[in-house]
Amino acid sequence: MRYSCVLLLATTFFVQKSTGAAQLDPNPQDATAAVLRAFGTHNIVIIGETHGNKQEYEWLRLLVGTPEFADRVDDIVMEFGNSLYQKSVDRYIAGEDVPVQQVQKAWRNTVGAIGAPSPVSGWLYDAVRETNMKRRGKHQMRVLCGDPYIDWDKVKTREDIEPYLSHRDEWFTEVVKDDVLAKHHRALLIMGAGHFLRGMGPKYIEPQLRKAGAKTYLIVFGTNVIGGYDDLDHRFDSWPAPVIVPLADNWVGELPALSVVSGGQVPPHGWIFRGGSKSPVPDTPPAPMKLRAAADALLYLGPRDSLIGVSMTRAELDGTPYGKEVQRRLKIEGFPDSFGDGDEKAEGPQFSRPQTTGGAPPPPLPPPPKNIGAPLPPRPPSQ
Repeated sequence: MRYSCVLLLATTFFVQKSTGAAQLDPNPQDATAAVLRAFGTHNIVIIGETHGNKQEYEWLRLLVGTPEFADRVDDIVMEFGNSLYQKSVDRYIAGEDVPVQQVQKAWRNTVGAIGAPSPVSGWLYDAVRETNMKRRGKHQMRVLCGDPYIDWDKVKTREDIEPYLSHRDEWFTEVVKDDVLAKHHRALLIMGAGHFLRGMGPKYIEPQLRKAGAKTYLIVFGTNVIGGYDDLDHRFDSWPAPVIVPLADNWVGELPALSVVSGGQVPPHGWIFRGGSKSPVPDTPPAPMKLRAAADALLYLGPRDSLIGVSMTRAELDGTPYGKEVQRRLKIEGFPDSFGDGDEKAEGPQFSRPQTTGGAPPPPLPPPPKNIGAPLPPRPPSQ
């Protein structure tokens, strides 16, 4: 099952196009160079990503291998990283001989994933490890796991999940405060764009980090879509990729944020259809919002229809121990049987055309667990 940051956005929205005075042309900048410049004036650079995108993680692998980045940045904080396995991740990133079956638990056993997470997170762990090993005796980077420390081996009911699921943003923030800001480090934060878009209702992570003294710079993934699925803006066509575009005082900043970030996927009846899988999202339409109000800069990786999503395949999951575990988790969470069975191919369109339900409403979602909002339990020793 492929992922898109639209899982974190609302299902429908009203697109407002700018009717004001003509805006200045933007200045697309080489993405790696732009991140390095951002770290010259900020200690926290945030990438609001779209889950499972091939081009995005190919660029991130190149970024962490750039000597200037590896010299300057101390930590990379990952949404797809279960803090229960921080000890294994530290050993692996340092170049020690850690069994892959152990370290991959960090990105496979998170609480926020619906189904099996994309393999692209593992690409980035590997890239940081390889860079560190080439830099023996020089400054080393660390990967910090930003998701709560759920132990899926001990999960039997939805109530066992809720304390971790309810506090994902809070925990991510605490990791950055304790392991980055308290040590006066610089860090790259990588998490779905929906966790960071300013103006999209109450947000927690960036405001709390700023309150703690961080100087943050927010870059969000985006496409050339400015309305519905077929409403493409050809002013993007001449741009190379990947580029990062500051959003102040230019026409890009005036574009509707949700259209650009979601690839124009406007799902009907509160459901998103991706590669034959249905993903539930909230039904409340968000207020119209321009990109410049949502972030500092846009990461552009190419036209929407060139973007590729990467997922675990059906062959990798069907009948395997991990595939059975994914199905067990989804059953506990109350998702339909069609979830989590993988795709036929490892790669496919990141943003497929939204399908319709033929007027039929989606199956009802299960009621919220009785202990919704329960506090996190004490953190166990890291594995």
